[in-house]
Amino acid sequence: MRPTVKLPILFVITFFIWTGIQTGILCKYWDMPNHDDALKYETLAQECVNEGVWYPGIHNTNDSFIFGPAYINLLICIHYLFGAFFYIRFLNLALNMLIVIEIYILAKRLFGKETGYLSAIFYMLIFSNFYAPIAMLTDLPFTCLLLTAILLCTEEKIFPIITGGIFIALANWMRPLAVIFLIPIIIFLILKKRKWTYFAALLLSLSITVFIIGTSSKSRTGNFIYQSVSGGFNLAMSCSDNANGLVNIDIINYDSVYAPIDSPEYTFTERDNLYKKNAIQWIKKNPEKYLAQLPYKLVMLYSEDTWSERVKPNMGFSNVLAKIKGDKSALVKLGITVAIKSLMYYFILFFFCYYVWMNRKKLFKEKNLLLLIPLLGTAVNLIFVITTRYHYPYMFIITIYAAEAFREKSLKVIDKIFDK
Repeated sequence: MRPTVKLPILFVITFFIWTGIQTGILCKYWDMPNHDDALKYETLAQECVNEGVWYPGIHNTNDSFIFGPAYINLLICIHYLFGAFFYIRFLNLALNMLIVIEIYILAKRLFGKETGYLSAIFYMLIFSNFYAPIAMLTDLPFTCLLLTAILLCTEEKIFPIITGGIFIALANWMRPLAVIFLIPIIIFLILKKRKWTYFAALLLSLSITVFIIGTSSKSRTGNFIYQSVSGGFNLAMSCSDNANGLVNIDIINYDSVYAPIDSPEYTFTERDNLYKKNAIQWIKKNPEKYLAQLPYKLVMLYSEDTWSERVKPNMGFSNVLAKIKGDKSALVKLGITVAIKSLMYYFILFFFCYYVWMNRKKLFKEKNLLLLIPLLGTAVNLIFVITTRYHYPYMFIITIYAAEAFREKSLKVIDKIFDK
């Protein structure tokens, strides 16, 4: 007789322990100072609070770029409500918990209850998801908005579709990658032979939200801004003789191809266009150098999963590597530590790849439609520069398919054991 695992009980126990650990981490690092992108978000939000405007304001016209406008405005809201930015960590915790519940719902719809519980449990055990609430970054709200939008848009009623369109627009306002999620949603509606009213509801609600966001920014800055304006900046960092495909601000600051563009005389739109123009010219002259970065980018994008812990003071890779420069033993120790912390992540990647391989002849089936999200997301990331954090928005999809592969494989193993 095959033994039964009480997955619902295991899920509940894991959820409460996981939430408790997160709460402890949140309390420990409650008002820690920010660095890198988180510090930039905080600085831009503080400037807008001081000016009494929403982001971007007229004072941002000559900034190097515009990024994360929805998130910075969210920080401004948090500051107005509570008097400090770090209260957003409460929201982060709530969103992280909501994501787990929604992963269960989505996986259950695709593959059933067992895979639903396994997906949620696996996701909670990923190292970065313990520290995610302390990160003052766009990742959590961006991912939660789009996961919610997927669930809403797969409903058979108009109102959820309308809400889903709004959420997709808000997510794109935060990070300009929402189209990666929109494409599979539209394909799903086509496969389900939904009436034209569903497509109209989705696209109209999305377009109206974008229009409201854009016209609001135009009234403040004279520019219709509905998403980040940083594509040129990100592309330029990957288009230089000194580039290796990873985020490197020094290329912008010191490379003769781009350094002059940072002159304060340019507006952010002019600067973005110049970055793109110069980057494309470099690619045309050096296609082999640009293409040679792609394998390295791909490996680094999925190489490890400790990004959320890196937001702690002095934990950023640039700081850590600077401290151990030239110390091979310390470098090896760092690599081993990162690998150990990423073991669950590697486990999930393995079973995700196993699922894709075992279902390679069935990839065009409806249940595999969401595989488009990590595929398209990875492809877009490889065009620009990458850091390991950029794989995070696709992890809920990767985890669901990994959980299904694990469920199928474990059942086969158990059947073989008990058949004997």
